[in-house]
Amino acid sequence: MLCTFILLFCFSADLFDFGLADPPGSPPAPVLIQDQNRGSSLVLRCQTPQGHKGRLFKLYKTQELVDTVQLDAEQTQAEFQLQDGTMEQETYYCCQYDNSMISPYTTVRAPPPGPIRPLTPPQLLVTPSDGRAIPGQMMHFHCQVPPTSLVQNPLTFVLRRRPWGAHIDQEVGRSSSPHFKVGPVSQKEGGTYTCLYQRTMSERIQNSDSSSAVAVNIAAHLPPPQLSHDGEGMLVCTGSPSYPGAHFSLYRQGADDPSARRHAPMVKHSAQFNVSEVHRQVGGGYQCQYSVLLGHEWAHSERSAAITLPCPTGSSFCSVPPTGYIPPSKGDRVDLALIIGSVSAALLFMLVVVIVGIAVHKHVKAAAVKRRQREQDTLWQQVHSRDHIVDLTLQRINFSPSDNFAEGNGRISVSEPIYDCPFSTFTSPFYK
Repeated sequence: MLCTFILLFCFSADLFDFGLADPPGSPPAPVLIQDQNRGSSLVLRCQTPQGHKGRLFKLYKTQELVDTVQLDAEQTQAEFQLQDGTMEQETYYCCQYDNSMISPYTTVRAPPPGPIRPLTPPQLLVTPSDGRAIPGQMMHFHCQVPPTSLVQNPLTFVLRRRPWGAHIDQEVGRSSSPHFKVGPVSQKEGGTYTCLYQRTMSERIQNSDSSSAVAVNIAAHLPPPQLSHDGEGMLVCTGSPSYPGAHFSLYRQGADDPSARRHAPMVKHSAQFNVSEVHRQVGGGYQCQYSVLLGHEWAHSERSAAITLPCPTGSSFCSVPPTGYIPPSKGDRVDLALIIGSVSAALLFMLVVVIVGIAVHKHVKAAAVKRRQREQDTLWQQVHSRDHIVDLTLQRINFSPSDNFAEGNGRISVSEPIYDCPFSTFTSPFYK
């Protein structure tokens, strides 16, 4: 009791020294009441005595004016709201209305910390948008905070990466800016990326949930392999020494599907193919390729340069290409439609030439026949124009003296011709 009296005496002296002492004739002092908590804030209510009202209410923290409430009409009370960031563990407050006396001090205790609301996870954006990059390229990340997240405290953004095949995230960068730049990238930058942001509170750091993962794939540059023939019936495909244990495939030149596959041991970067297992064709080339599993995706090299396998004499596994087969050039495939079209055009052209030849032959033959006929007609016309026909018809004369002289007229009688057909003479014979 004695301590309380001494404390109130000291506060009254302090109020008088700082100009907060009650002036003479002032309205009676109000009462400051600590109201219930509202979320993360505390409400103090300044209530006037019975029969008194006010329009201007003031709140003091010890001797410091911290808040005022101006009302449109006189009221019996006013509320002051203290935010979580402005409250201390134990503080003394008092209030006043208009020019009234100062209320007794009220000890205000901060509410116990309640459960912290989780922060909305951000969204991670990457450029290029598909997450695919080539070695040496720069990649940009943006950790975007949702606009519905009301965060007033300073933020710290964290970018993390989980390499392919790993189970632990690695921190890539930490900054007050949501923008991150990674690069020039190489194969080790591949994996899944996430981000989060941190809010700094009075004595704690609150982390948001991680964003959705974004996959980043760095395209591998696999050198092309080399295909060789050891002369003993084996084809050797040699890849890059940087990728041992690769998967090798043997292709016939121009084919989409491999003729054979081999998996190299983990300590080797080459594979062998037995040519007796491959259906060989005279004039055909072969190529090889190797593939490597990088993370969760396969990377494929380019195909090697094509080589042609010699066909041993009397070999049973060499096939002779059909007539008219044209081996494809390097890197090209046989265009079957083009070959069929060319053959059809050639056959059609030959058919047209044969038909035209037959027609011309018939026309020339008919013209020759007509010409010989005209020559014969002309010749016989010339022969007939030189002929002279003379009628030498002979008459048979009857010499019957008894009959003729008996009549006494002395005439000779003529009988039928001796010959039935006339004779013709030629003035100029045809053959001399």
